Amino acid sequence: AVFPAENPKGIVQMMHGALEHKERYYEFADFLASHGYVVVISDNRGHGGSVSKDDPWGLMRSIPRLVDDQVLVTKFIKQKYPSLSVSLFGHSFGSILARLYLQQHDHDVNAVALTGTTNYVPIVPVGLMIGRLFLTIFPETAKWSYLSKISGLAPGDHEWLSYNPENIQKVTNDPLMMDEYPVRSLQTLWQGDFALKQTRRFECHNPNLPILSLVGADDKFSGGEKGLADTLSTLKKIGYRHVKSIREPHMKH
Repeated sequence: AVFPAENPKGIVQMMHGALEHKERYYEFADFLASHGYVVVISDNRGHGGSVSKDDPWGLMRSIPRLVDDQVLVTKFIKQKYPSLSVSLFGHSFGSILARLYLQQHDHDVNAVALTGTTNYVPIVPVGLMIGRLFLTIFPETAKWSYLSKISGLAPGDHEWLSYNPENIQKVTNDPLMMDEYPVRSLQTLWQGDFALKQTRRFECHNPNLPILSLVGADDKFSGGEKGLADTLSTLKKIGYRHVKSIREPHMKH
């Protein structure tokens, strides 16, 4: 989806989070467009309108493919708007994709904004091992609520999203929202999280790239102060010099 703006001054490329879809960002996209920013947002494979025989509902098989999709979106943007700068916006799982996009393509964008910034979780390798064993026995579409729960994405649990019950009700009533991922998709999430710490794979062509992280102080997926500090130190270790963080009190994901 493309949200045009009159006399545009830049472009924002959005990446949505886990279990959701691009339409949840339309209100924000309208806001940005009204302030002069063209917005481009797509559904991740297996989500919203990006569902097909090859990419069934809820199934994500590959982090590299998801990142490559976003690289193609950037190329589309630059062909359509060659004179405008591009900023990345990634929320939650989208914040993981945005950071992994930077591995080889940070010179293609001018700024990055991360919200609900997901931290690296040290037990992820254990989850990857359990998931691999599970998938040697069960098909890739199979679900296991125990693994969903330890991932923080237990089916029926939306309390981590927001203190506002209206926000939770919207999610509950949204037919395009998923309640649970198959284990194959959980594996993909974990592979993305694990890759955040593989700092040698980040080429860092653009060390002066401005990166902003905005999280709720009560967001469990950011890992609290310790997790956020680790995220920021990892970005700086990669070589990024202009990393800024904001924590909003009494806010969740």
